[in-house]
Amino acid sequence: MAGIWIIAKMSLLENSRKQVFHVMCLLMLAVIAGSTLLTIFTDGVQTKILKDLCMTCLLFGGAAMAIALGATGVPNDIESRTIHPLLARPLTRVQYLIGKFLGTFITVSLGVAAMTVVFGALIMMYQHSIDSSLGLAVLFTLLEAAIIAAVAITISTFASPAITTVLTFMIYLAGTIKIGYIGELIEKSQAGLSKGLYLLIYHALPNLECFNLKSALVHQEIIPGLYLSQVAVYGICYIAFTLVVGASYFASREV
Repeated sequence: MAGIWIIAKMSLLENSRKQVFHVMCLLMLAVIAGSTLLTIFTDGVQTKILKDLCMTCLLFGGAAMAIALGATGVPNDIESRTIHPLLARPLTRVQYLIGKFLGTFITVSLGVAAMTVVFGALIMMYQHSIDSSLGLAVLFTLLEAAIIAAVAITISTFASPAITTVLTFMIYLAGTIKIGYIGELIEKSQAGLSKGLYLLIYHALPNLECFNLKSALVHQEIIPGLYLSQVAVYGICYIAFTLVVGASYFASREV
C-alpha cells in the first residue's frame, strides 16, 4: 500500500502542473458570467437553469479532466523513462497502475470540489438555501469521472496519448447514450451476428447515464436509496474490472 500511495502522490503533483486546470477555471468563469443573464427569468426558473448549467459543467469538467490526465500519465512516464527507477523499487506494475489511477482520481476530485464550492455559492445566492442533493449529485459525478479515468489509464497502457484521448472520449459519448440509442438498436435488430455484436457492445460499455443525477437536482426529486446503492456498486465493480484488464496487459508489456 505504501508504494501505491507514493505513486499516487507523485501523480498528483505531476497533474497539478498541467494546464487542464485552466479549462476548469474557464468553465467556472463561463457559468458565473452566464448566471448574470438569468435575471430575465422568474425566480424558480432561474434556479432550475442555474442548477442545470452548473451540473452540466461539473459533468463535462470532471470527464475532461479524467480523460486528459488519465491518457497522459502512463505514456509520459514511459517516454521520459521515469518509470524505470520506480519499477526498480520493490513496486509491482499493478501497484504502479493503481497508484496512477488514485493520483488521477484525487486530482479530478480536487478540481470538481473547487467547482462545486463556486457553483454551490451561486445556487445559494439564487435559492437562498443550501441544496442537500447537490452533494449527492457531485459524489456520483466523481464516480463517473473515476470510471472514465480507469478506462483512459487502461487504454494508455497500449496506446499513445492522442489515441487514448480519442478512444476514451468515444467510449464516454457511447456510455451516455447507451440505454437510449444502443438499446433501440438491440430491440430493432433481428437475432444473429449483428444483434450479438450490439449486445456485446452494450454490456462492455459503461452505463454513464445512471450516474447523472442532474434531473433529480434540478427538479428536487427523491432517488431511492436502493437504486443509489446499486449504481455505486456497479461503478466500483466496473472500475475494478477495467483496472484488472489494464494491469494484466501492462504486467506483460515491455517498457
